[in-house]
Amino acid sequence: MADKIKPEDSPAFYKSLFENMLDGLAYGQMIFDEQGNPVDYIYLQVNKNVEKLLGVKDIAGKRVTEVIPGIEASNPGWIETHGRVALTGKPERFETYIKPLSVWLSISLFSTKKTFFVSIFQNITNQKRIEKNLEDARIAAQNVLEDLSVEKSRYEDLAKDLEKFKLALDSASDNVIITDPNGIVIYVNKSVETVTGYRAEEAIGKKSGALWKAPMPLAYYQKMWDTIKTQKKVFTSEIQNKRKNGSIYTAEISISPIINKNGEVEFFVSIERDITKEKEIDQAKDEFMSLASHQLRTPPSIIGWYAETLQSGDLGPMNEKQAEYVGEIYKANQRMVATINSLLNISRIEMGTFSITPKEIDVKSIIDETLKELMSRFHRGAEVKKDYDPNMGSFNADPEIMAIIVDNLLSNAFKYSPSNNVKIDIAIKKENDFLVLSVKDYGIGIPPKDQNKIFIKLFRADNAVTASPDGTGLGLYMIKKIIVDGLGGKIWFDSEENKGTTFYVSFPVSGMKEKSGTSKLIWTSNNPPVL
Repeated sequence: MADKIKPEDSPAFYKSLFENMLDGLAYGQMIFDEQGNPVDYIYLQVNKNVEKLLGVKDIAGKRVTEVIPGIEASNPGWIETHGRVALTGKPERFETYIKPLSVWLSISLFSTKKTFFVSIFQNITNQKRIEKNLEDARIAAQNVLEDLSVEKSRYEDLAKDLEKFKLALDSASDNVIITDPNGIVIYVNKSVETVTGYRAEEAIGKKSGALWKAPMPLAYYQKMWDTIKTQKKVFTSEIQNKRKNGSIYTAEISISPIINKNGEVEFFVSIERDITKEKEIDQAKDEFMSLASHQLRTPPSIIGWYAETLQSGDLGPMNEKQAEYVGEIYKANQRMVATINSLLNISRIEMGTFSITPKEIDVKSIIDETLKELMSRFHRGAEVKKDYDPNMGSFNADPEIMAIIVDNLLSNAFKYSPSNNVKIDIAIKKENDFLVLSVKDYGIGIPPKDQNKIFIKLFRADNAVTASPDGTGLGLYMIKKIIVDGLGGKIWFDSEENKGTTFYVSFPVSGMKEKSGTSKLIWTSNNPPVL
């Protein structure tokens, strides 16, 4: 009986296996050049999955360089690897990306006969895509972890910085209060308890200052909130506050809005300094100056009286030298009187004890009378141009204060003009809701480096000291204190060195408001020339 044929011995079995396997299967023969180097190969037989995987039909009988154009450039080791296996018979397995076909392949090569090879390959593109996505996710996760580590470190550093900041604030002698946009306290430093007597837990959660403020006028709070919340600017002021024990203290405050990236107020930071002792010292100093000025006025008055008596000849004639000396004594005494009066005026202005008694005055007449007196005082002729608003009429003002302002501005124009060529332009006009007085000279001007100091008490520019050594540096300071702080007006100037200066002062057209006080300001109308 003949042996039974096994299925695996049947050619049909292998053909079926060859055609139906899920992997691509190709049988090929290498092509070598004259030096024995593999340069191409021919697909002798392929299954249908090769064509499916490679996306190419009728592959059998074609060279790989025809089936996959550009394979040599995109995969330089592809033909070399096939040739090595075909010559050595040693199987190799590798993965590669076929750029011309945009696929990843897993390749298994082996050889059953020299110069021939069998290639089994799988399309692993999806697998590689999944691997890449997983790798990208791993990298992303790693980056997130690194970012979190950096953020953690940053927040730890920030926490340390905030702790240092808190220690610094708690060590500060000034009160520091932080509030939300509605003014509710969320932080106070230790100084608040020291100054006001209220503990942090008593203040937090309440309206800022609710515990320790002494009521201020409604207009004060309206201005404050408009500045910090509407205009979003820093508000500075002096304010009266009340300690827990009921005592009143004076504080200097600065409230700053903290703006977020959207331009909205996120916090308010208030810094408050107790200046009660400083105010008491200033008041004592001003009281001393006032007392001293009163006492100092007596001797010059006596000296002036004796000098005038000698000059009158009532005690007999003097020779020329005696008359000259007495004249110098009189001039020096008058300068002393003017200085003492200025000190006394400043004392009264800074203490707020001077009175303002407005009445209907003719400003033009005050200017003209002052000019006439200055011509005599300085013994100088002057070319004066006047520009008076014909519709100005009378003005409600204290005549003594207006005379002091006019006298100081005009006397400076005389002092700092060339002695032989005094030119002065005077104008007074109504502009909108203000009365504006301007005095222009063509003299030495104010150096640029000194212009921001010109209203500081006792300050004098270098060229002014040279032109008039006996000046005091009190006049412009006094005018600014009167006009800006006392009358609600303004003072400013334009100046160019060696070409002259124009000073401007403005008053509300409503005039000066009456103010009660213990004394009036003094206008010394007969000051001697400053030589």
